[in-house]
Amino acid sequence: MRAIVLSDLHLGATAGATDDAFVSFLEWLAERAHSDTEPWRLILLGDVLDLLDAPADVGDPLAALDAVAAQHLSALAALGAAAADGIAVDLIPGNHDSELADPDLQERLRALVADAAGTSASLLRPTFRVRPWFLLVPGLLYAEHGSQYHALNAVADPLSPFGRWSRRLPPGAVLDLFFRRAEHRGRARALPRVVPAMLRALARRGRTGAATVASLHTFAPEAGLSPDALAGLRGLAEDSWVALLRNACAAALGRAGHVESRQQQAALAVHQILAQEAQPAPVYVFGHTHRVAHRALDANSARLLWFNGGAWADGSYGFVEVEGRADGVVARLCHWDPAARSTLTLSDPLLAQPSVAQEGAPTTRGARSAGNRSADAVATP
Repeated sequence: MRAIVLSDLHLGATAGATDDAFVSFLEWLAERAHSDTEPWRLILLGDVLDLLDAPADVGDPLAALDAVAAQHLSALAALGAAAADGIAVDLIPGNHDSELADPDLQERLRALVADAAGTSASLLRPTFRVRPWFLLVPGLLYAEHGSQYHALNAVADPLSPFGRWSRRLPPGAVLDLFFRRAEHRGRARALPRVVPAMLRALARRGRTGAATVASLHTFAPEAGLSPDALAGLRGLAEDSWVALLRNACAAALGRAGHVESRQQQAALAVHQILAQEAQPAPVYVFGHTHRVAHRALDANSARLLWFNGGAWADGSYGFVEVEGRADGVVARLCHWDPAARSTLTLSDPLLAQPSVAQEGAPTTRGARSAGNRSADAVATP
């Protein structure tokens, strides 16, 4: 299997160069997949749509989705065409499109993609899926948007929407609405409603309620992990007051790479949990930070690879390509050049050896740290 992972297109209230670049990339991807006998998978790792950027006068998430989708029909059409051609498309919500955790919005998005591509939603159902929180392909990769390791955006329940219409809103969403560009002044009209939601979220930082426990149990069969493992993964989130203060100190001191560092520590802890479940993955891909980077991680006897493909919204057009082979998993960081309609490899192909679950590995309950594992220096192309 070959997987392509990219994130942070932030397709919002208006169309732009990102749409054109994404369409050309999907056309190139479809051509490449047609000439290959292996199955291909496209993983869209959060903030593909920017529902925080929807017009301020929309009254609910469904209306916001319709309004944003109407501005990006060419991108949705290309996405639907790729799924109709047999490329498995997995979309994982981020902190700007968390409303897609709602099954009703997932169905609506599939219908919008199908309509734009001139096909039917039922035909796309096997190949176009929204997967809440994360995607695990055992033996190949673990992919998550990564906002759970950014204290400003971490939430108690990653399986529930936490956007503009949520009753509990992370402070990062409120700051995004407040520190707006001049052309988005209308978004401030949402502030009187979202500030109380943020205060409710702050009051419950670090708590896991009964609803979250129930959602973890419901999600377990789809994730292919036990509820205890999911509770362990949820426990890695930077949603405590201590994490918020640590994030504030890092920002005040100008420490670049703080969130990336937390993502790397999370990758090591996630690997520990997956190994306990006998479903380890050698490659860990995140987004959210809008910075392209990669790093090799040492998890006892296993060599792991961590990637962040950056943001398509800022024109970097980075993506991660992961290929499962007989001798291991090969991953590389790449850049799409829409003008030349070709790719540029930003990192040498990196080989991660297949890893196996270790007997006597620490339990998944309450796992929060990386233990005695280490990471090499960050390499940022």
